[in-house]
Amino acid sequence: MKKSLILSACAVLLALTGCSSYQYTARQTSIARHDIQATPTVVDVHADYNRRIETTSGWHKRREDAMNECRYLALTQNKIGVVVDPIFKIEYQGRKVKASMTGFAGYFVNPRTFTEDMEATKKYTREEIENYLILKNPEVLKYIHNGDEVVNIFRSPSKPKAEEPKLSEQPAQEQSKTGFRKQK
Repeated sequence: MKKSLILSACAVLLALTGCSSYQYTARQTSIARHDIQATPTVVDVHADYNRRIETTSGWHKRREDAMNECRYLALTQNKIGVVVDPIFKIEYQGRKVKASMTGFAGYFVNPRTFTEDMEATKKYTREEIENYLILKNPEVLKYIHNGDEVVNIFRSPSKPKAEEPKLSEQPAQEQSKTGFRKQK
C-alpha cells in the first residue's frame, strides 16, 4: 500500500512537471546559396475591416514568444495572409507572460514582380504617384520626400533663416585658459 502511494505520488509529480515547448516564427525570406536568386515580389493587401481577428497565446517565458504565437494562430486559424493593425494585450503572472491580439483580416492580392511594378510607375510623374499615395493612405503626407530629405508637409514652410555669420565674420573673441571663447 505504501509503495503504491509513493509510486502514485511520483507519477502525479512527473505529470505536473512535464511541459511542452513551442516556438512560433513569422515569414521571412532567406536563401542559403548565393547563386540562387529570388525574384522580389510585390503584393497589395486587401484589408477586411468587417472581419475582426482575435487570438490568445499560451503562457511563455518571453513576451516576444507569446506575441509570435498570437500572430501564428491568427494566420493559421483564420486562413489569412496578414493581420492588419494588430494591437496586443500583455498579461504577466510571475515570470510567465501571455499575449492577446486583436486586429483585422488581411489578404494578399495582385502579386507581381518588383520589376513589373516599377515599369508600371514609369508612365506617371512623381507628383501623380505622390497624390495617389496620399489618397490611398493620408499618413504618407508626413513623409513626402524632397530630394534626399524627408519633408514633413504638416509643418508650414518656414522662411529661410538668415545665415549665421561665419567664424571669421564673428566679433573678435578672446579665448580663456579653459578653452571657451569670451565675448569682448
